[in-house]
This record gives sequence, structure tokens and C-alpha cells, in this order.
Amino acid sequence: MLSRRRVVAGLAGLFLTNALGGESAQALTKKKSSSKVNPTTSSVTKPEPLLPSVLDSSVLSSPTKQVVFYAPHPDDELLSFGVIASEYIALGYEVIYVLLTSGSTSTAIKLINGELASPGNGTRFVYKGMHNPAISGYTPLTVEEIGRARVTEFKSSAGEMNVTPQRIHTFDLLKDNELHIEDVVGAMLGIVALYPQAIHWTMSTIDIHPHHRAAGESLRLISEGTELLTGYSISRTTWEALTAERARLNTTLPSTHLFKPSADRMQRVRNAALPYNAWNPQAGSFAVGYASVPKQFEDLDSKSDAQYSTTAPTLESVKVWIASI
Repeated sequence: MLSRRRVVAGLAGLFLTNALGGESAQALTKKKSSSKVNPTTSSVTKPEPLLPSVLDSSVLSSPTKQVVFYAPHPDDELLSFGVIASEYIALGYEVIYVLLTSGSTSTAIKLINGELASPGNGTRFVYKGMHNPAISGYTPLTVEEIGRARVTEFKSSAGEMNVTPQRIHTFDLLKDNELHIEDVVGAMLGIVALYPQAIHWTMSTIDIHPHHRAAGESLRLISEGTELLTGYSISRTTWEALTAERARLNTTLPSTHLFKPSADRMQRVRNAALPYNAWNPQAGSFAVGYASVPKQFEDLDSKSDAQYSTTAPTLESVKVWIASI
């Protein structure tokens, strides 16, 4: 676990050097200058004439009208943040996406390579049956190729959410299928240096997925004792367990907000889901997102809601109940 002193020291160092693993200080300086918000320019999207937001006021207080979403894997930015991001976009915010891993360890590789049949999960949107790479004209994918295909889906989906390539930052921090807090803190500190007055969102420390929790703990450490604006989304797969813990009067849980945007926000989100279900092997599209978690995509479409908190408990405080799930 990183100490608060080490995190603060790292934050100060990165503000001074503009250094970030995998990218030069010169490259970051260029990104920073291109991302500055000037109210007299078009760098902030003109607000759409739609209904007012019902997001908590604390996550609508960025003076620069910038918001950063840190996604542990490709598709998290849509499945967990999509309806929230659509609200910010409609309100004229500049949205920035940060991808922490390529998600190359997805079990979808067995479905795509024809090693496992897809049951279809009872819907008309999900492929059902067994892929045959030889007949379809593609070579079975390696783990690295799955990662590249997922990043392509992520970037294509980002475009449908009005996030330009200049506002996308990608990392591949996964090591032996683990996301280490030290690595995530380093990446996040560099992004915070670029967008210090933005609202910074990632997954919660109470989330079931360990990669999600690592991202949440990293942002919590960075923001502790600072004025950094934060939000923590909770993936739908955790909601049932969270309800059960509340029934047990678990006092370690943060208060959460349910958010459902007006219906006219959702078309953008639905458009952004399409790249994740695009099957065109000849063009390098393998519908990895939908192959991985089809039900989550369809719940996003039909339920169109999100659950989030503005704070996150420490990993240590939630360790016991998380381990029991």
C-alpha cells in the first residue's frame, strides 16, 4: 500500500516534470497545451438544449468544465460511465478518456478462436454457435491481438461519445493479470497534472472486480487530503452484493447515488455500444466486448442507469466483505 506521503511527493514531482510512464515530457507538454480550455474557443463543446442534469452537484463543479474517466478495461468507459458521460457531453463538458489496460486477458478469446461455443445468452444481439476461423478467413488471435482489437473497439466507441483522439490516453498496465496500485497511481498522477481542475472518475473500491478496485484505490490515494474532484462508479455486477451488504448494516459502505439520464441522452450511448458488437474479421473487428459481457451491454441499453458515489472507502476497510462474495 502506498503511503500518503509517497503519493503527495509523486504528485508534486509530476507537476514539476510533466513526466508519465511511456510518454515523454515533451509529448505531455504538447497534450497539456492542446487541452487547455479557453471559454472563447471551441475546445468546450457547446451545450445541447436538453433537460438539466440530476447528477450530484459535487460532480458538476469543475471550473474548466472538464471530466476525466479512467477505465480499467475497454468497455468500462461505456458500461459503467456511459450514461454519466452522456450527461456531461450534453452539458458542454470536455470529456477525456484514459484506458488503464488493453483487457487482453478477456475470456472472449476462446469464443473468437472457435475453442468454445457461444450459448447466445437468449438474446437476438449476441452471436450463437461456434466460430470457425478457417472458414471465416482469419487466424486465431493471440492474447496481444485480442488486446489490440479491444483498444480499437474502445477508440471507436469513444468517437461515438464525442471524445476526440486528442483526448484519449491509453496505457497497458496489466502484469500477470494484475493491476498494481503503484502503476495506476503513476499513470493517474500524470493525467491529473494535465487536467488538475477536472472531475476525475474511476471505478469504486467496493466493486467486485479486482482491477476496478485497484483503480478506485489509486484515485482515492491521490485525492486524499487534496481538493481534487472525484467520482466513483459501481459496476452493475456489484449492485446486488451492495444491496445485501446494506441489509447487513455494513458501515464501511459509502452513500451512493442512482442516476438515469433523460431518454434523449441515450442515443449517443447506444451508438457507442455498436463498435463492441461489430463482427468483421476481415477488417479486424471481433466483437470482443459483446462476446465478453453481452448481458451488461443489453442492461445498459434497456435500463440506462448508473450507480456512483463521490467518495470511496479504503481497500482495507472493505476487504472482508469483498472476499466473501
